Amino acid sequence: MAGVWNDICRFSGWVGQSVGLPGRVEVEKVIIKEVGMRIPARGFIRIAGLSGATAIAMGAYGAHAFKESEAAEKLKVTYDTGYKMHLVHSVALLAVPLTRRPYLVGSLMTTGLVLFSASCYYHALTGNTRVRWVTPYGGMLLIFAWLAMVV
Repeated sequence: MAGVWNDICRFSGWVGQSVGLPGRVEVEKVIIKEVGMRIPARGFIRIAGLSGATAIAMGAYGAHAFKESEAAEKLKVTYDTGYKMHLVHSVALLAVPLTRRPYLVGSLMTTGLVLFSASCYYHALTGNTRVRWVTPYGGMLLIFAWLAMVV
């Protein structure tokens, strides 16, 4: 069996060389180099994963949590707004390490995401409007995060 595998590896190396692909040693060097590269602010990728999972869970919960009534419909709209912003900005957090100022962008986006979405969720689930004053501040932080990506 080992002889067959060696023949396959030799044949694939020959085919790769004939079409101009790099050899095994060159590929291994590139892989080692990429594994050793440091991605700035990669903690925000983990935050994006956690936030995305939370967004999906909140969306599933919101799909079943509201009763049929006019008041509940208005609260569901608020909940859906928080959910959509949560999901979109969870995906946007994946791009944070690619920006010029990843710590600034990531901090603004994470804080804005928490303030905006959490206040929408809390208001929709409890009917309590005391935290609604936080929502515009979260929205402004999200806008500043997007603008910080450009600068």
